[in-house]
Amino acid sequence: MTLNGFGNGTVVDSHIPMDCIRRRKEQLKKEIQEIREKIAQCEIEMSMIQTHSNDDRRNTNTKQWLVAKRKFNDNAKEGIRWLTDNSLIQNTPEHTAAFLFNETGLSKRAIGDYLGEKDNFHIEVLKHFAHMHDFFSMEIVDALRRYLFTFILPGEAQKIDRIMEAFAQRYYECNPHIYATAEVCYIISFAIIMLNTSLHNKSARLGGGPFTYEKFVNSLSETIARHQIPDQNIIKNIYDSIKNNELKFPDDDINLTMPVFGSDSIIIKEGWLWKQGGRVRNWKRRWFIITDGCLFYFESRTEVDSPRGVIPLVDVAVREIEDDRTKPFCFELFPLAGDKVKASKPAPGEVGKWIEGHHTVYRMSALSEDDRKDWIRALRIGSQNQLPKQRLS
Repeated sequence: MTLNGFGNGTVVDSHIPMDCIRRRKEQLKKEIQEIREKIAQCEIEMSMIQTHSNDDRRNTNTKQWLVAKRKFNDNAKEGIRWLTDNSLIQNTPEHTAAFLFNETGLSKRAIGDYLGEKDNFHIEVLKHFAHMHDFFSMEIVDALRRYLFTFILPGEAQKIDRIMEAFAQRYYECNPHIYATAEVCYIISFAIIMLNTSLHNKSARLGGGPFTYEKFVNSLSETIARHQIPDQNIIKNIYDSIKNNELKFPDDDINLTMPVFGSDSIIIKEGWLWKQGGRVRNWKRRWFIITDGCLFYFESRTEVDSPRGVIPLVDVAVREIEDDRTKPFCFELFPLAGDKVKASKPAPGEVGKWIEGHHTVYRMSALSEDDRKDWIRALRIGSQNQLPKQRLS
């Protein structure tokens, strides 16, 4: 029974089939999910815009960013303080979290230690850091794999607790229809880590034989209220996922003992160039820096801790050449002694090991005729170990 909708109080019979209500409920859930996904996408795009808006400033203070990342890797708190004191990032949880989430060349161990701190500022940074992860429509195991690969979990139990709580809150926010509460997500997340340890770490396996699916279900039943226990299919999928694919944690592959530049390095010139390969004559865009009597080149200008190659500007000269048929504004470095340019590059698959390059010349393509002249001039200055009176741009 319901009002007829005309405001006169007359009551009329009506009946809405339950299947219509269920369909409408599912439709609303889908619409809410789509809205949430659009919001998340907007947040990601805003983060990218923020990153790109800093590109021009990065172009002029590469050395400062390099120093900042080294300081962070040595001491996370001191590194963040140095970043804010030198106006490289704003002293807010949002900007600090964006730095930790977006920046390359950071120690994952240092990130984990910083995120786990207990004061209010660090807790807010952790919340924003977790919020930058997109977990929409992801299984909780897959989300946890993604989350735990962006840093190394610290050893302190309280830090782990805070980090996992932030994950659970974010996962539940992205997928509120899968689990009853964020607390349930938190319990299951911890259970996943314990399951992973018991199944794959022989030295830490629990007593009483293998950790079977039945034991996993019982352990959840002891900590989650009966009316909040997830569907059995969900629990089975979690167990099978961990059993068949170990939850792996990242290695801290930052080499803190091998700096690229000296602390007093002065950058003569930096910028984008196209570089032609040696054996395979294809062109790749690289970020080049002239400093310390060397020409360094990198995959991108935000990864100046990991050069793809180093060319000492000794016994080499630079010359302008006729444009390549595929690239304009070309020039090249060539050896003054011997038949190869003395250069080195990282050995494939071996961290910290370098091998000798095999280029008879290093051919590059600039952005314009003026840019080519600037690079030739800068390389001649660098090869003579002289510094210009002002930075070349």
